[in-house]
Amino acid sequence: MISVGLAKKINIICLLMAIAAVLVLPRSKEVWYDETVSMLCSKGISHDSPTLFANTTTVSSATLEQMNTLKNVYKATVLDNGNSLVYNVKLHYFTLLFGNSIEMYMLFSKLCAIVALLAFFWLCRLVFKDSIFTSVAIALLATDLTFIGMSHEIRAYELGTCFVTLAAVFFYKFMYEEEKPFYLFLLGIFSVGAVLSHFLSVYVILVFLGYLVVSKKARLFGPKNLAAMAVPVALVGVYLWFAFVGLEYMSHENDKFHDKAASVPFSAMHVLYRSVAMGAMDFKAVFPVFGERKVEVIFSFLLVVGLYIITLVSASNKEEKRNLNLMFILGASGSLFLAALCFKSQHYTALYNRYHSFCVPFASLFTAYALYLLFKSPHLSKVIKVGMLVVFLVPSCALFAVAARKKSTNAEYNHVAVAQEIVRDHVDKVEIPTWDDAFLLQSVLPNGYKIDCVLNVASPYFTLYKAGVAAQEPLIRKN
Repeated sequence: MISVGLAKKINIICLLMAIAAVLVLPRSKEVWYDETVSMLCSKGISHDSPTLFANTTTVSSATLEQMNTLKNVYKATVLDNGNSLVYNVKLHYFTLLFGNSIEMYMLFSKLCAIVALLAFFWLCRLVFKDSIFTSVAIALLATDLTFIGMSHEIRAYELGTCFVTLAAVFFYKFMYEEEKPFYLFLLGIFSVGAVLSHFLSVYVILVFLGYLVVSKKARLFGPKNLAAMAVPVALVGVYLWFAFVGLEYMSHENDKFHDKAASVPFSAMHVLYRSVAMGAMDFKAVFPVFGERKVEVIFSFLLVVGLYIITLVSASNKEEKRNLNLMFILGASGSLFLAALCFKSQHYTALYNRYHSFCVPFASLFTAYALYLLFKSPHLSKVIKVGMLVVFLVPSCALFAVAARKKSTNAEYNHVAVAQEIVRDHVDKVEIPTWDDAFLLQSVLPNGYKIDCVLNVASPYFTLYKAGVAAQEPLIRKN
């Protein structure tokens, strides 16, 4: 049996290794369309910004830099669809302070992932105390392809994950340690941060809310608790009121997705099948990744359900059953909510792995906690206990190792490379095919860099001028 002191040291080492993995990966990086939207929004540039220069052929970088204000970040966020305000604002200030290199854009998400790992470690300490299974939980989360993928994605998912994990810490403390209004206030603030980072994080927040109402009943609505909840509720209400235009735009976009998908028959079985497959992978039954045939999906689903039932039956007290049920519901919330969205919209847009980001920490914690209960059970043989640990942990780590070795080679945009060439060669004028290309270049050029952008819609190239000498670079832009 591992001593408490040794377990603490191993847990710290495992946490540090997870943080190191976040900092080191990926081996290479190419941006894609959604990431360019985040970059532009954080610079106060929206999809209607080209109209500002409709009658202009030359714009200086100084003029473009004047668009980089907090007011314009808010406007660009609302015009996008109202989503990710907190992320866009934080990225705005982060790049103002540390520059516009692609490494700095990624670093912000990496720092969010590190804070999420620290919050997850805190949550594990609340659940496991000083058990070695904190290390198992960290290993399962840190090797999750969604979590590690979003840790360098220039999108709001990792910030939202950070906030929901922090919210979970204070939810747990308020529910099961002490009903302090301050805990409820922090739960509310971090929940608001999550929702205003990404709207889809609401599926986790709804579980928190449901548990609070059902468990605490009238006590939840005492004067001090109402006061603690007032500020978070007001923050959400005020933002949604002023961002209503963005929400309408999101609704219109959803209608477009529906119309576009109308040519393909909607299949409820496909939604259920994909939801089961992705849900199983959230719980670290990762076998559908190796081929989403029925045998892998059914086996993975039965593995998770079987683990849940066995551990629920073998749990020795109410606290263990309570923790098991809570983490299972939180972990499954993504699959259930996103499947419901598909049924409502009658298309498959919600079936993306990254939308599961916010439930992944809880699915990882559920699996680690279930394994912890298995190892505590006197009724199961050591072979079964070790076998279950291997079945969940080894494939997750192996899949992570394979993914970590891959390099990104599919360049959808080459604006980052062109910006690096501009800086390296001290280019002072560049011809661009569209104003969107000028905006994206501006987003990755150093703050204060002086260059003139000249519109040339007839050319499919970037043309870079230095001391009158021109060099052409082909444009790569996949919208």
